[in-house]
Amino acid sequence: MAGLATLLDKFNPRIPFGRWQLFEFADLWIIPPFIKHDQQDALSARWTKKLITLPQDHTPAELLADIVETTLSDLSSSSQQSSSTWTVVDVGSGTGGPLPIIDRLVNHGRTELGQNPIQFLLSDLHPHLDSWMRHASRSETLSFVPQAVDARNPPFSVISSTTEGDKEAAYLEGLESNGTKVFRLFASTFHHFDDETARRVLKSSLETSDGFAVVELQERTIFSLVMVLLENWLLLLMAVFWFWNDPVHLFFTYCVPVLPVTQCLDGLVTCLRIRSFDEVLRLLPKQYEYSRDKIETEKDGEVVELRDWQFEHTRVLHTWPFGYMNIIVGTCSSSKDGIR
Repeated sequence: MAGLATLLDKFNPRIPFGRWQLFEFADLWIIPPFIKHDQQDALSARWTKKLITLPQDHTPAELLADIVETTLSDLSSSSQQSSSTWTVVDVGSGTGGPLPIIDRLVNHGRTELGQNPIQFLLSDLHPHLDSWMRHASRSETLSFVPQAVDARNPPFSVISSTTEGDKEAAYLEGLESNGTKVFRLFASTFHHFDDETARRVLKSSLETSDGFAVVELQERTIFSLVMVLLENWLLLLMAVFWFWNDPVHLFFTYCVPVLPVTQCLDGLVTCLRIRSFDEVLRLLPKQYEYSRDKIETEKDGEVVELRDWQFEHTRVLHTWPFGYMNIIVGTCSSSKDGIR
């Protein structure tokens, strides 16, 4: 079946005319908060639950957990990072997304190997404290930032100990780093940013973190649009099992089908919004001197090194036959002075 998926992918054209920003219903102020929360719950379920009616060996959250663990293990094993501890900050967490699953899987594996646990933080511009407190109560390594977190200008609580700046002034203000390095995660979040916002978010990530991952469950291709339509029919069938204890969600799914319509339209727009590897790198600050010809194609994806950062792009099949997860990982290779 993997071979058939690879064959089908050769006939999977990109959507023409470049990226379209458009809008998603989940972004509009006019949409009631409880509808937005139910949409976010459905997205979390898409990350963490199997669509049993389609071939799927692992959930997207399980696949992403493996990527996060591998990336942080590689960084920790390097000579410059060997003694470092890490905090993974999820940006735009919604009601939780894949982070609780990633926290459980990554730290379970590290415990079995006798390694120190990694801390995970939920954050959002609009915090969902009720959901986050429920998730945090189930894990000693999962917490959250109760204040609004703007990825363009993140608060001190979510920046790396290696961030450069006026450390004495920060100390006098009562701000002290917890001494960990930060890996920033954008799980189905980055496509929401327009180009100017995305530039500022990337600039902030380069300056205040030691690594980040931009992860999207879809891509800007024709087959991805088809997959969105198919998955939304399956989500409609599965909602009664996944949200049996949420009468509001079920009412707006089956009685007044607002959620199926908004989820489907938002899913299609998401495909049109997603940036390619090249388009993301073109948003980097000018001093990185990026050009398309610097990208090297490798067996499992693409990679480019710019100054003290390495950027790598991979595609992972999460749902047969053409549900691909796109992952862009940026890691800093230099050692910087930390905040004390």
